[in-house]
Amino acid sequence: MELPRLEPLYQQYKDEGLSIIAIEGKRDRDRARKFIEEKGLTYTFLETGEEEDNFIKEVFKVRAYPTTFLVDDEGRIMFVHVGFSGGDEAKIEREIRMLL
Repeated sequence: MELPRLEPLYQQYKDEGLSIIAIEGKRDRDRARKFIEEKGLTYTFLETGEEEDNFIKEVFKVRAYPTTFLVDDEGRIMFVHVGFSGGDEAKIEREIRMLL
């Protein structure tokens, strides 16, 4: 599960400019709030829109969850990760450091 594994990276690099925005794709607000509270997650969470208003799927062509985008300070997508396995956070951290 990627979201709790991203929290330490956020805490380590937020003062250097790292922002994390997680998009809840199932539109289950109560479940998402409970998860966020239980895991102590402190970064930003948003919901997707529904059907034609689901801008995440349309604009970013998200076809599977989780999908992680690392975006530079000019708004360019520099790295994309589809799926998440234990240990992937090390690769993501290397990429974050390259961008910061």
